[in-house]
Amino acid sequence: MKQIIGYMEYDYMNIKRGMWLTVAIFTAVSVIFSFKSAVMAVGYMLFGALILASTMFVQTVQTASFDALVPGSTFQKVAARYLGSFLVITASGLAGFLLVNVMRLAGFSDVGIEMQLLAAVGGIGLFLLSLQNLAFYALLPVTGTQFAGLIRMVPGFILFFGVLSGKTQAVLSGFLQHNSAPGFAILGAGAASLFVGVFLSWLVVRGRDGE
Repeated sequence: MKQIIGYMEYDYMNIKRGMWLTVAIFTAVSVIFSFKSAVMAVGYMLFGALILASTMFVQTVQTASFDALVPGSTFQKVAARYLGSFLVITASGLAGFLLVNVMRLAGFSDVGIEMQLLAAVGGIGLFLLSLQNLAFYALLPVTGTQFAGLIRMVPGFILFFGVLSGKTQAVLSGFLQHNSAPGFAILGAGAASLFVGVFLSWLVVRGRDGE
């Protein structure tokens, strides 16, 4: 576990240069969304988190060469990257939730978000994160960095413009109202998808490197 945390810290060092600027930009836009829709405000923070998590995979030739020298097994490195991505998503979702409630309590907005809906959106975000990470592990070494932007943007756009569209929100809200605790079930499924993603990504890397 110590090596996993150490490699996660190494990933953080690689992304921290532009991380806080990205967080500031997405937080500012989320404040604007919070005046009209709490779900969109939280969803936009998750959108930013998916993009931020993806920057862990965008490496220069020098960085990639150094990565190979960092101690630790392939599984530990893959698990560390998934854990780091999970923490980014979790922190962003909670930040969006707090932002919405602070705006409401301060009297700047009268919109709120139900915990079931927040859990459902978070679970979908985790599922998309798992797919995004798996796509990076499977495709980036083959296609090169020219497709990195596409892999980076597609999951976020699916979340923001697909899952969080007005029509999809209405369908999701109706589903949540007619079932007991489904939002947390979706959150659990999203978390489980990360474990599956770690295993599949490890198999991809191990097969490609001939381990």
